[in-house]
Amino acid sequence: MQRIRRISQAKLGALALSLLLVCSLTACNGREVAQNIVNWTPSIVSTAQTVSSVVASLDPAQAALISAATVGFVSAANLVKAQAQTYLDNPSATNLQQLQAQVLAFQQNVNTALLEAARVLNPGSQQRILIAIQALATGLTAVLALISQIKGNTLSREAITAPAKISQVMPLVDRDRMIEQVAKHYNEPAFMAEIRIQTSIGQLQAIGL
Repeated sequence: MQRIRRISQAKLGALALSLLLVCSLTACNGREVAQNIVNWTPSIVSTAQTVSSVVASLDPAQAALISAATVGFVSAANLVKAQAQTYLDNPSATNLQQLQAQVLAFQQNVNTALLEAARVLNPGSQQRILIAIQALATGLTAVLALISQIKGNTLSREAITAPAKISQVMPLVDRDRMIEQVAKHYNEPAFMAEIRIQTSIGQLQAIGL
């Protein structure tokens, strides 16, 4: 029975991966992708607010190590939310490029903040701020992966100079928490969320992020 369950899960995993790859290869540029981007924005705003709250609650000496890297996160999150809705309402090339630029800049700031969080010496404080920033990074990574599927985006290895690569921040990320967040967002099993994460990260690393 256990062997049958493993086989069934493997088949479902292959199916999920196939569906994700089909979406990627056909440059899913319809309303569904735009709506998926908008659906991530409440989480992005909420986690940005959580980051600010965690930083404010830290001992001043510890907060000083990370506050400069996280300042403006809430404003940036609200800008992304507004621009995502603008693109959904009017999916023009101009609105896509503005959304892409905002998300890319924010994602780079968040990646940098993850690296800076390693400077927080108090283990408890470091864990709290890493968890908060990671949740924000997960949402932005998901949105960038969705943008990469839209026809007309300009995300490419030639066009991107990313100072903080995904490969640099992944050692700081709690993979299980990331899977849990994505699974909850899409209301899907953990193994499918993990496939989604692996596919998305692979897509973004391929274009230089």
